[in-house]
Amino acid sequence: MIAYYNKLSGSELLLPYTFGDEKSLKKVVKFNDGWIQMIQDNMVSILGWIKYEKVKWLQNNNPEVPGIVYKLAQDDEKARKLDNVRKLWDAILEIRPVKNVFMDGDINGESYAVDHFIPRNFVMNDELWNLMPMDPIQNMKKNKKLPVWENYFGQFANNQFMMYEMIFEKPELLKLYKQCYKDNLHSIWAIQELYRKGNSADEFRNILDKNMHPVYDSARRQGYDIWDVS
Repeated sequence: MIAYYNKLSGSELLLPYTFGDEKSLKKVVKFNDGWIQMIQDNMVSILGWIKYEKVKWLQNNNPEVPGIVYKLAQDDEKARKLDNVRKLWDAILEIRPVKNVFMDGDINGESYAVDHFIPRNFVMNDELWNLMPMDPIQNMKKNKKLPVWENYFGQFANNQFMMYEMIFEKPELLKLYKQCYKDNLHSIWAIQELYRKGNSADEFRNILDKNMHPVYDSARRQGYDIWDVS
């Protein structure tokens, strides 16, 4: 095998390394200078590819744990990135009222929090499809708990659809929506299905339900508590 490898290296095919003629444990591996330079010049890309393949393997073998790529990120990459989402909801609230998902009445546009329907410490991301304007006091009470799906997903989905409709009605909102791409729109299903132009209310809600409900159920199976809003 070693002889075959060295023979290949002597042809026009330039291999990364060859084996010396030494015997047993004294055998030397000789790296090609051209390959060494190429690896050094592209180290960031190579390490990124290795990390990607590791994360892909982990995610495929741990389907009950969403967002593994975010959980493995460095601390500075885990910081919440809600500024652009808040700007979008600020602009919407200036145009029309937004119903509170968890209580009667509308969101106070002067004092509200942007929070995750499914807890952030489970999904480990700030995706637009999981975010909502919320009363700050309720936000603190909810903390890392799950809302009762049957009671609150409907209004959450309604608010999401209202945002979706307004994005395509108001050019200034569409511009703010596009600014969310970098930090808040990474899910392929959200970009290609949920936020594509032309969805009806039922289509939008079904897409959101189909993709969010399994994540919610996974969080329940892993022991996340249900939030008693009352």
